[in-house]
Amino acid sequence: MQSHTFSKARGVPIVINGSASSHHLHQASTSHGRPPRSTSLNLRAKQREEEARAKEAAGLPKTFTPPFHNEGAVRRMRYNRLGRTDMVVSQIGLGCGAIGGLFGDVGDSIQSIVESSLREGINIIDTAYWYGKERSESILGKVLSDIPRSAYYMCTKIGRFELDFVRNFDYRADKVLDAVMESLKRLRLTYIDIIFLQIHDVEYDKYERMVLFETLQALEMAKQSGKVRYIGATGYSLDKLGRLFEAAPVPIDVVMSYTHGTLNDNSLGRYIPFFQSRGVGVINGSPLSMGLLTHSGPPPWHPSSEIIKETVATAVNYCAEKHIEVERLALDYSFRFPGCSSCFVSIDSLAHMRSILDIGIGDAPLTQTEHRVRDRIMRRYLDSLDNAGWEGIDTAAYWKRLKKLGLSSLATNRHSSVESLASTLNGMSMRSTTSSSDLASLRAHRRRTPSRGGTSLLSGHTGSRLGLSITPSLSSPARSSRAYSVTSSLRAPIPIPTTHNNHS
Repeated sequence: MQSHTFSKARGVPIVINGSASSHHLHQASTSHGRPPRSTSLNLRAKQREEEARAKEAAGLPKTFTPPFHNEGAVRRMRYNRLGRTDMVVSQIGLGCGAIGGLFGDVGDSIQSIVESSLREGINIIDTAYWYGKERSESILGKVLSDIPRSAYYMCTKIGRFELDFVRNFDYRADKVLDAVMESLKRLRLTYIDIIFLQIHDVEYDKYERMVLFETLQALEMAKQSGKVRYIGATGYSLDKLGRLFEAAPVPIDVVMSYTHGTLNDNSLGRYIPFFQSRGVGVINGSPLSMGLLTHSGPPPWHPSSEIIKETVATAVNYCAEKHIEVERLALDYSFRFPGCSSCFVSIDSLAHMRSILDIGIGDAPLTQTEHRVRDRIMRRYLDSLDNAGWEGIDTAAYWKRLKKLGLSSLATNRHSSVESLASTLNGMSMRSTTSSSDLASLRAHRRRTPSRGGTSLLSGHTGSRLGLSITPSLSSPARSSRAYSVTSSLRAPIPIPTTHNNHS
């Protein structure tokens, strides 16, 4: 680089023919009719703010981008403010686990799935490096290059990097910052709207200090540099998420919880006030409870106890007898879970997208019969589970169960927790690649296993979950009995509204 270039860049007077020029670089620019760069940036930012206000006044989200969007579809979609952020997100979010190959082959062109979803009003996308080890992010980068950046919000995750190596979680600051930059490269973006820190593993305790005083500080640096707009956290344990938000030295703006805002486990409802009191946006995930709430049933490796599986299977069979699709009941429930701004769903085909949108935007709402059946299965079957999950169950017993099911190769993966192992197996596409013989073996095993009368395998607890100890309001989460009716004083109802404003 020549010396005079340095002088201009630094605004130092330039010596020309023995005399100092009084014009600095920015002055020279304005003399040619071009405004300073800072001025043009401010003008563009002001113009974007004015456009956003005009869209909001017209009842449209900031992400509405003509002519790309189908305005009629966007107006039918429900949108909600995401906590204290400036994001107004669609009630349905596009999960990209299927794009990463987590659930087998994608039925239609990924380009058409992503583009159609966005045109129909979905404006928030969720992906991760771990979804196929770069595959999801890399494919999205190619697909989104033809879509206006203003038309969507992008979320990705850091913290988990390998499928089943010893260090499948890595919270070191340098690794986190490298991961952010690599994700930006793969996605071909200049910034990410939300970066979620994954704390799935129950051995999070041993990483807690590193997360608090190294990982989060690194994410804050990424935020201050403009590479990330908001910091989020995601994990299975609501207790650990609560502890993280209580102790975090930097603001965490968004939380994503999965399998806790579903028909069989609505314990997230008791934590909503905790997050809302801090201005945290809440996102619901895994509305089908990792396959439990489907007619095909959960995969053989599903970590829930036999009591949970049998109880949910009974509810699913009841729906089948009434010619009701349990998936519709479950999706409708999770899409409208009170306090959640959005619900992420993995979409693997255009037909799947259409059916999800029909439920979400009300083109094919639940019938009165479906509402009655849903209330009935919750009262008769699912309430008895009392929000039982699989946090803290006996890992050794889980490994033995995998061997009984003929999955001994999986049982040799000595993960420190069932939660981590189940998440790993999910990432290895087992849900979709389960053979019919595996499912038959699982069902035969269930028939041979006698009922235990409601005793849970959750570390000796009888159908109950341990609550948070950090605040009194979060202790002993109780199961909601019905969506609409008044329940006994022993249970805390979680109402599901029948109507929804376009913006909130």
